[in-house]
Amino acid sequence: MTTRHLSRRTAGLPPLGLAALLPAARAGGATDLALGIPTGDPPAAAVEAASAALRSGANQYSDPAGLLDLRVVVAAQIAAARGVTVDPEQELVISAGATEGLLIAVIATTDPGDEVLIPQPFFENHPGVVELAGAVPRFVALTGPDWRLTEESLTAAVTPRTRAVLLNNPHNPTGRAFDEAEFAALTAVCERHDLILITDEVYDRFTYDGRAHLSPLGSFPALRDRSVVVGSFSKTRRMSGWRLGYCVARPEIAAGLRSVHERTTLGTPHPLQRGAVALGMLDEAEVDAARAEFQERRDLVCAGLRRAGFTVHTPEGGWFLLAGTAGLGRKSSELARELVTHAKVLVAPGSSFFADPAAGDDWIRIALVRDRADLAPALDRVAGHLSGPSLAVSG
Repeated sequence: MTTRHLSRRTAGLPPLGLAALLPAARAGGATDLALGIPTGDPPAAAVEAASAALRSGANQYSDPAGLLDLRVVVAAQIAAARGVTVDPEQELVISAGATEGLLIAVIATTDPGDEVLIPQPFFENHPGVVELAGAVPRFVALTGPDWRLTEESLTAAVTPRTRAVLLNNPHNPTGRAFDEAEFAALTAVCERHDLILITDEVYDRFTYDGRAHLSPLGSFPALRDRSVVVGSFSKTRRMSGWRLGYCVARPEIAAGLRSVHERTTLGTPHPLQRGAVALGMLDEAEVDAARAEFQERRDLVCAGLRRAGFTVHTPEGGWFLLAGTAGLGRKSSELARELVTHAKVLVAPGSSFFADPAAGDDWIRIALVRDRADLAPALDRVAGHLSGPSLAVSG
């Protein structure tokens, strides 16, 4: 078989950015500061309920839109957190993780050749999702040292073929939590050009320093009917391997989402949904404690990276930060290889987060949420490596 048997979309998708570093990281026992894997195990109640479902026969096809019981739980959680009513029967679809949720959202709201605006730097899966749907990503640069989204940059990227905007909030990889002025700009552009807004909100409960999470659900009624909001159980429930996500949209769009979902995965695993139903509403005290703990880890990471010579803009939300490496005299790909080999620390090189990989030469991404016992010594090893004789400027 040759590449002529692959579609142009598939043939053009590169491996995810860490693929080349993972074998060395695993072989060398490196501390993983690259991936946003939740710490700890899924809640015991979910595991027990999913196991019981497997044993009791609740393990065959379920409603393709997702178990109604689970949709009711999600709708109640949205109402409690955001003060907005969502119809669990008409406006909610349970997806196979947020990634499939984004894919079905793009397929359902764009036609082949339509353009989707994506802020850059971007979560590395987003352009591929757009391309797999047959649409074309167009990148909108986040500006300044604090990575702001502006009406000018959005407007400059719009063409007659633009159909949608795909926004990650809080933002991976920069750690931005977009504010009211940025959403006002987004609203203006979407209304002026009749665009759909697709929001990836998997980190919606992780905003720091007292910031509110802003969303088309609740915060901006003008965006409600032109939005698809995608969420996940992965981060709030420590269930990343269960692949449970959801999409919220007005009934006409949700019907399209369901039609696509039925033709991708048909449905999300029935027993795992039963496990999620057993958890019911989020424990707000537990969420608050996790947010406070991650904020402390964020501060630890920022201090450690600054001590090592990186440039850091303190994340406002999410699980990641993008650290500047320009002052270290290393391209990020070289630095990432050094760190995994000599400091036994895995970081994500910045090339994965820019359309032009060279634009990522001055950046690495770090996850904030590793165990505290692992973070401090890993950061010390990074600082030790960079202050040692091995830091000879290349080229």
